[in-house]
Amino acid sequence: MNFYNNFAIYYDKIFPRNPKVIQYMDRVFKQGHILDIACGTGEYSVSLAHLNYQVTGLDISEQMIHYALTKATKENVKVNFRVQNMLDIEDQSLYEGIICIGNSLVHLDSESEIKSALDRMYQALKPHGSVIIQVINYDLIFEKKLPGLSTVTNQEISFYRNYEFDGSKIHFKTRLTDGLRVFVDETLLFPLKHSALMAMLSQAGFKDIKTVGGFSHESFDLKQDITYVVTAKK
Repeated sequence: MNFYNNFAIYYDKIFPRNPKVIQYMDRVFKQGHILDIACGTGEYSVSLAHLNYQVTGLDISEQMIHYALTKATKENVKVNFRVQNMLDIEDQSLYEGIICIGNSLVHLDSESEIKSALDRMYQALKPHGSVIIQVINYDLIFEKKLPGLSTVTNQEISFYRNYEFDGSKIHFKTRLTDGLRVFVDETLLFPLKHSALMAMLSQAGFKDIKTVGGFSHESFDLKQDITYVVTAKK
C-alpha cells in the first residue's frame, strides 16, 4: 500500500491517459453508470465523465483518491470517488459497466479473493451490464521466464519493473527515479493464469466472455501478448 501512496504523484507521468483505452471502453459501454475499480489517480474515471457517463471510482490508496478528486475538480467533471477495497463492494445491480484495469485484480491475495471480487462485480452490474478487466499474461511470463516488464521512461522519469517468483507469489520489485530521487519498493502479486480467470468468470455467472491482447488488439495470442483485456456480460 505504501508503494501506491508514494507512487501517486508520478503515476500520470508514467502512465498517461491513452485515447485507445477510452475509445475501447466507450464502444463497450455506450452509456450509463460506470464503476472504476482500483481507479488510481482517476484518469479513466475522469475520461468517461467527459463523455457524459456517470462514474464512481474506487481505490484502496487514500493518496490516489486525493489526486483523483483534485483532477476531477481541475477538469470540471463530477465523479464519485471513494477509498474502498474491491473486496468490500456491496452494490447490487447498480452499474451498466465496470472496469478493473492496470493489472489491479492480481493484487488480491489468492484465487479465492479474486473469485470473491468477480462475484461482487457480477452482483454490482445491472442485467446485461459489461465488465472490462486488464491483466498481465502470466502464462507468458512463466513460459519465457521473463524477469519483469519493460522499463517505462517518460521525460525525466524512469520506472523499472522486475519480477521474482517464490513458488506461489510474484514479488513485483520496482525502482522509480526522477533524476534527483530514487524510490525502491515491492508488492506481492498473485500470478493468475488466463484459463483460471476464464473459469472464475464463468463460475460467477458471466457470459459472452472475450479476450483481446490489448485495447488496440482484435485478437489474443497467449504465447505473445504480454497483457490482455477481457470483456464479459452479466
